[in-house]
Amino acid sequence: MDINERVYIAKKDPSEREKLIEEYTPFVIKQVAYFTNKYIEEENSDELSIGLLAFNEAIDSYDISKGSFLNFSSLIIKRRVIDYLRQNQNTYYPLDAYQEKEIDLEFENRKLEIISFETLLRLYDIEIKDLVKHSPKHKETRKLALKIARTICENEHLLTYLKKTKTLPVKELIDLLKISRKSIEKYRKYIIALVIILSEDLPILKEYINFESEVAKT
Repeated sequence: MDINERVYIAKKDPSEREKLIEEYTPFVIKQVAYFTNKYIEEENSDELSIGLLAFNEAIDSYDISKGSFLNFSSLIIKRRVIDYLRQNQNTYYPLDAYQEKEIDLEFENRKLEIISFETLLRLYDIEIKDLVKHSPKHKETRKLALKIARTICENEHLLTYLKKTKTLPVKELIDLLKISRKSIEKYRKYIIALVIILSEDLPILKEYINFESEVAKT
């Protein structure tokens, strides 16, 4: 079940809403940190409270016509953080950096999705520049990495393990796919990035992976 489906359940089920907010609190923290350009403490942070309220608001007001939930929630968090900063004029943050302008919706969605992707990567201590450095160069290796990522996404136990521990289930993957430990560990960051794209609400990046998969077949 993807996050869009979970959001619709969370609208009516308080326990699912609570689980969703708890699971994505690290995501909210990173989003708020990005938009305020400061370190966010989990305790006694007004900014984090604003971010969590915004995420909860996004659950209430989301519908599928608004596209990706992560993009939509990111936009709501951004707006509420802007409102908070504007109301606190003694803040030292440059508010000009947060001014909303009339921009192309498709461009905004792409930008928000990249921000969401970077935020999710940081939960695993991965930066975009790491992917450039650690991405496999050969087509067959990329195909293997994608196979590993899909295996994780299609197995609820493996996916839960990765999200909870922030580490790949190496032993299980070796047993399932009959591959070497080196094949997994050498491209760990790249595989995790693929899992994030495949398992999270990142439709634009998913399209890129689907395109890569089709190219790989030819």
